[in-house]
Amino acid sequence: MTTGAVFPAETVLSDGSVYRVVPVEAGVRAIRVWAEYPWPMSPAQALALRDRLGWTSSPTNERMFTTDHDLEEKDASFTTIKRGQTVGSFNMSLTSRIPKPVRAEAVPTAERAFDAYVEALTAIYGQGARSRSRGVLSVKWTLPSDTLVNIGTIGRVVSVDVDSPAGNEAARGEAQYFDEIADENDVPYPPDGADSGR
Repeated sequence: MTTGAVFPAETVLSDGSVYRVVPVEAGVRAIRVWAEYPWPMSPAQALALRDRLGWTSSPTNERMFTTDHDLEEKDASFTTIKRGQTVGSFNMSLTSRIPKPVRAEAVPTAERAFDAYVEALTAIYGQGARSRSRGVLSVKWTLPSDTLVNIGTIGRVVSVDVDSPAGNEAARGEAQYFDEIADENDVPYPPDGADSGR
């Protein structure tokens, strides 16, 4: 994999702050550990995975992690569904946060990092579905297990979400529910004076 040379892992910005990008090989390795897990995953199994990766939990919330990716912040977390019995999704930052005045300086590096991650994940999972919504550029892959891997970028921030099969199913059910409500609200009312069948 030659993607490590595409962008610097650390860029010093004009105010002296450092913009960090997780090297592609390290980021992809972590993504695969979560995405290719034999689902379903319990919270206890997620915490065991955290330990296996050498990450640490926040003292106030064990579902928020500081990884070994040197972003110097809590940069990964998981959520649960089904009354906390099952992990629904996992999120991980692939770039660090930076002060607002110099954010624009990081955009070119973030774009190259995003492209490198997409290239690496495409080599593993095949062609993903690319989309842009409200300024968020993303690429999604649905794995044979029905796990969804979604990498996205908003300007200078690149992150990845892994939705478990159960989380993916719940999201589809919610979308269908809202589509049905929208359809019901779109039913035209009979014109005034028309027989409504009552």
